[in-house]
Amino acid sequence: MEGSAKGLQTVQRAVRLLQCFTVNEPEISLTKLTQKLNLPKSTTARLIDTLIDVGMLERNETNFNYKLGHSVYVLGRVAEISNDVVQLATPLMKQLRDETNESIALFKIDGNKRVCVQRFVSLEVVTHNVSIGSKLELVVGATGKSLLAFQSSEFIKELVETVQDQDRLMQQLEEIRSTNQALSIDERGAGVNAISSAIFSISGNVKYSLSITGPSMRFTEEKMKQWQDRLLKDANKLSQELGFKGR
Repeated sequence: MEGSAKGLQTVQRAVRLLQCFTVNEPEISLTKLTQKLNLPKSTTARLIDTLIDVGMLERNETNFNYKLGHSVYVLGRVAEISNDVVQLATPLMKQLRDETNESIALFKIDGNKRVCVQRFVSLEVVTHNVSIGSKLELVVGATGKSLLAFQSSEFIKELVETVQDQDRLMQQLEEIRSTNQALSIDERGAGVNAISSAIFSISGNVKYSLSITGPSMRFTEEKMKQWQDRLLKDANKLSQELGFKGR
């Protein structure tokens, strides 16, 4: 029993050690790892040696710091495949469509456009539908703006220069960055309203955005605001499942 408890403690320490490495700190010295773990240097060194043996860590022979090994990369690729955004979002989107009775779409940024990669269409007679594979502008509509708002300043500047009312668009993007909630009324054609929230990757980048769209006669501004927090909650849930720890 005592041996099992000690083995579990070793596993927990090994996991904590691996979690010390981040995108901003991909290489760490033995001294710093010891400080982060609050363990004796000899204990940390033994953990490191074990993780090197199984390929989870590697030593940089130039500066003698440690970094994640190839085995971690392989596991990461497996996790990436199993946590595919479309796969994760699909059941959530269907439930959201059934509850709101409006169309739900998942868009991915593609160059200076956005492309629909998944959608669930409203079951109402009058509805708004975008086909999978459809490419649309980033500077128009709630979904486009929710994607654009979290891109680099250089990318945003380049696209904003293509619109007439640049000050208004920049203000909208700033508000979206603050709340992660975008709303558009009749922007992509008369009678089409939408709300959207971005999905963050583990590194904090935004490539996907979730949206609810519907005809303005039914998906009114009041109804849009009613569902904004729920949509944001679902987008945040997807972000967390992808490993994002912010917001």
